[in-house]
Amino acid sequence: MLAGGIFSGLFMGFLGLCWGGVYCKQGAKSTIQYLAGGFAMAIVLDVPLLFMIPVASSLSFAIMPIVSSALFVLTDPSLKGYASPVSAKPEGEKPATFISRYLGVSASILAALCLIMAGFGYLQHLVSFSLAEINGGVIIQAIRGIVAVGSFAFLSTMPSRSSVLYRVGLLAIIAGFAVMAFLFGTDLFWIAGAIIISGYTVFDILKWAVFSSIANGQSKDSLKTIAVMRIADAVFYIVGALVAILLGASPEGTAFSAQESTVVGYLMVIAVVLLLSSEDIWGLFMWKKAVSAGGQHIDLASCSEKWGLTQRESDILVYLVAGRTKPWIAENLVISENTVGTHVRHIYQKAGVHGRQELLDCLLNSQSPDSREE
Repeated sequence: MLAGGIFSGLFMGFLGLCWGGVYCKQGAKSTIQYLAGGFAMAIVLDVPLLFMIPVASSLSFAIMPIVSSALFVLTDPSLKGYASPVSAKPEGEKPATFISRYLGVSASILAALCLIMAGFGYLQHLVSFSLAEINGGVIIQAIRGIVAVGSFAFLSTMPSRSSVLYRVGLLAIIAGFAVMAFLFGTDLFWIAGAIIISGYTVFDILKWAVFSSIANGQSKDSLKTIAVMRIADAVFYIVGALVAILLGASPEGTAFSAQESTVVGYLMVIAVVLLLSSEDIWGLFMWKKAVSAGGQHIDLASCSEKWGLTQRESDILVYLVAGRTKPWIAENLVISENTVGTHVRHIYQKAGVHGRQELLDCLLNSQSPDSREE
C-alpha cells in the first residue's frame, strides 16, 4: 500500500506538471480558462461515482489519470510546454532575494499559500473523520462542484471582474474558520467545512493564475516555479493534517477545539493580508482593469492587444500608467534597467507615440494616434 501510494503520488505529481505547462502557456489567461473549466467538469465526473458500487467507483478513479494522460498526449503540441525563461540576472543589478531571483515570486505569496494549505489540511482531517449522521462530506463535495461551475461561468462571462470573485473566495475561507469554533461537536459542523471549501475552490484557481502569470513572464525557470508551488501545496496540506492528528482534533470537539480553530482562523487572516499586499497579485489584475479619467474608461488589455504588445510589454505598460520609474520596474521584475528601456521603446513604437505623456494621452483618449487622425 505504501509503495502504491508513493508511485501513484509521483505519477499524479508529474502529470500535474505536464498539464501545468498547458495552463501556463499564456499565463493567467489560459490558466483561468482551463483550470476553472476543469473544476466545473469535476462535478460531472463526481456525481455518477456516488451511485456506483465501491468496486466500480474505485476502477473509475483508477481510469481517470489514464484518460487524462491520453488527453495530454493528444493535445496540440503548440499548447504544451512552458514559456521561454527570462534572461539571466545581469551583472551590476541590485541584489534580489533567492526566491524572487530564481522563481520570480515573492516570499509573501509562498507564505500565504503554505498557510492556507495548512489550514485546509487541518479542516480536511476533520471532515474525513466526521461521524455526523448527515453525510457532510458528500454535501461539501456537492457545494464545491456548484461553486466551481459558478466560478467558471463568472470568469467566462466577466473576466475583467475576476478580482471580485477572488476577494469573495478569500473572505469565505476566513469566515468558514471563524464559524468553525462555534460548530464543533454539532451536526452542523459540515456548514463550516462547506464555507471553507467554497472559498478554497476559488483560491485554487487564484493560486494557479498567480503562479502561471509569474512563470509566464517573470520566472527564470517556469517549470521550477510551478513545481515549487505544487510541492509547497502538498507538503503544507500534510503539515496541517498532521497538526490536527497530533492535537487529537475531531468534529466532536476537544477541550481546546475553539482555541485551535481560532488560531487557524488567525493564520488565514495573515495569509490573506500577505496575498493582498503582494505586488504579484497587484500586477496580475491591474492590467485588466479599466483606467478612468475624465469620465472615460480605457481597458489596458484591449490596448495591449490592439498594439500587439507582448506579455512582458503589457506588464510594463501597467507600471508606466501607474507612474512607476524604470529602476522600480527593473527591480520589481528582476531585469536590468536597459531591458526595461528596450521594452518601453517598443511600447512607444507600437503605440505610435514618442514619450510617456503622449502614451498617457493616447490611453486617456482611448484611441491610437492613427485613429485620432481619422
